[in-house]
Amino acid sequence: MKKEHGQVTGIIWRGPADLAAYQQLRAYAEQRQLTVSAAAKELVIKALNNAKS
Repeated sequence: MKKEHGQVTGIIWRGPADLAAYQQLRAYAEQRQLTVSAAAKELVIKALNNAKS
């Protein structure tokens, strides 16, 4: 898979709002000693499980 500049785990981060979200994700990952992609996967799973409720 060829990645674009700023792409992490299939997500393209562009603009200040995206950069802020990425920085939050990176901080979340660091706090839990995860990679950014593992943290993103964890958050997506949590969000999807919460959406079912």
